Amino acid sequence: MLAGGSALKGMTGAVALAAVLAACSSSGPQVATSAAPTTTDTTTTTPTTLPVTTTTMIATTTTQLGVRITVSVPGDPEAQAALSALYGWIGDRTLSVPSVPTGLLEQAATARPVVPMTLAAAWYTADVPGGRVGVATLDDDIVLLADEGAGWAIVGARLARFGLAPWYGPPVRHVLIVGTDARPGQGQRLFRADSIHIVSSNLAAHAGSIVGFPRDTYVITSYGHDKLTHVNATSQRHTDELLDITRNLSGLPVEGYFITGFLGFTRLVDDLGGIVVDVPFGMAEELSGAFLARGIQLLWGPNALAFSRNRHIDGGDFTRSFHQGMVILAGLDDAQERDITTLPELVGVLLQRTWTDLSLGDVLTLAATAFEIDRSAVTNVVLPGQSKMVWGSSFVILDVAGATAIFDGLDDGILDGG
Repeated sequence: MLAGGSALKGMTGAVALAAVLAACSSSGPQVATSAAPTTTDTTTTTPTTLPVTTTTMIATTTTQLGVRITVSVPGDPEAQAALSALYGWIGDRTLSVPSVPTGLLEQAATARPVVPMTLAAAWYTADVPGGRVGVATLDDDIVLLADEGAGWAIVGARLARFGLAPWYGPPVRHVLIVGTDARPGQGQRLFRADSIHIVSSNLAAHAGSIVGFPRDTYVITSYGHDKLTHVNATSQRHTDELLDITRNLSGLPVEGYFITGFLGFTRLVDDLGGIVVDVPFGMAEELSGAFLARGIQLLWGPNALAFSRNRHIDGGDFTRSFHQGMVILAGLDDAQERDITTLPELVGVLLQRTWTDLSLGDVLTLAATAFEIDRSAVTNVVLPGQSKMVWGSSFVILDVAGATAIFDGLDDGILDGG
């Protein structure tokens, strides 16, 4: 809740209920300490390559009635059975209904194949924390599968040959991205949250948004008033309570979180081969270690962390939060320079360096959404507010009208009246 006991949601009535992974600006933001910068940026990144293992074996799905669809399915028998069930049913509705998400099933039911098909697939998989993830490509079709211990299950697909749009979970998604200030050797998940962002996506519009919370935002918690940054470290529920507070402040159905610390972040960036960022101005700041020239440059883990931490700059923490959004966008740029067949390896890297409360299927479909987003249609903003002394400590009091306008705009995952 905001100072004065008013929740953002309460100030405007219930916000209508409805995130990607993972950017550079052409010029530095014009920021005052009382306002948050906004931008929509584009950049060019240098692609890096992750190793991908491809295996193929042949199986056949036939139908008794309707249109016969024969599928060459790679991989193990469980993946073979899942893909065969989906395509076989699309051709012949007298077959058993495939075990796929309801939304995907409803979309697949609109497919109307009129001629027999023989489809060849390639299969890309990776072992990841918590199980396995896989991507099957059949010409322009993409099918996503996850295995959390019960065998392969289809979790999303782009059935382009039938003229269908991608189905990668709910059409509008919101996820919380948290970076703590835990140093190497400290518990990365349980320290203060230095970086707090809601990342939203609208798959149909191929667009999205990143909204940063100033770390010193005044909030009411289960243990009293505090700064938002302290909740993750102080609450007995840690990131779960931080997630609940951001849900209450925004009124958005934020589905879950990703969290990491200094060590996980630097290793994640290094695993990606660095990220390309357009540093908006020269920096020489000893506390964060940010010694960077202005301009487009490849940042490895330590420099990306220093850029994200530096708050001894114009705009202070507002600008720092904006820069952190730029780093998230740089991760999106990096993903889009790759082929979707690298998705299993990308998800593996992400899950090795972060913690999440999302299922493997949700992580995979969120990551796949990144390949569908138009980079120029992603907006990076920071919630506006004022720094004020409250009970002897400096807090950021959010601007109710400004923050409410941002959250209302995120109902469809898109800012700027999207």
